[in-house]
Amino acid sequence: MSEVGVFLLGQINKKKIRDMYYKIINDRQVFSDCKSIQANDGSWISNPTEEEIFAAGWQVYVPPVIPPAPQTEPGYDAIITSVKNMLKSSVEELTDEEALEVAALYPTWVSKIGGEVPVNERLWYDGKLYKVIQAHTIQSDWTPDVSASLYTEISIEEWPEWRQPIGASDAYNTGDKVSHNEKHWVSLYDANVWEPGVTGWEEQ
Repeated sequence: MSEVGVFLLGQINKKKIRDMYYKIINDRQVFSDCKSIQANDGSWISNPTEEEIFAAGWQVYVPPVIPPAPQTEPGYDAIITSVKNMLKSSVEELTDEEALEVAALYPTWVSKIGGEVPVNERLWYDGKLYKVIQAHTIQSDWTPDVSASLYTEISIEEWPEWRQPIGASDAYNTGDKVSHNEKHWVSLYDANVWEPGVTGWEEQ
């Protein structure tokens, strides 16, 4: 019969989990829960007391405390946050074309849900960059891709599809290019809210 018990948590039912013990046997450190031990006189003892366990040469095993390894490098999230904070002021000054090249540095639309956003703030959503064209409080169901009255997608397409402006905040300016009805158009003046083909546009 072996002196080394088997420690199975699944067999313990509402009983106090006993300490693990160890002692040196044949120059080896042996571990046991000591539910059954062999006393010094050779007899076997079931469910021994601590005094009997210690008398048989067993000692309470105390696992060594392993300190956590020091962090040698900042985490990915910390780096991204730092970069965003460092570039925040300069990012806000970028043109729309320049902004598209660093779109991931802008706040996500999801992170702004429930908050107020001003006109011209740029937000990242579903892999695209959008610009706020009407100040509002973001609602979870007013996503940029389906809220044309609140956002406009920032694009570097030479001839982006024309969208009906809602006012001066998103009106077209002189020289702006659009596609409409399978034709290309250039705006002839600032604050242009008219549909191409009606007035204010020149077909190319």
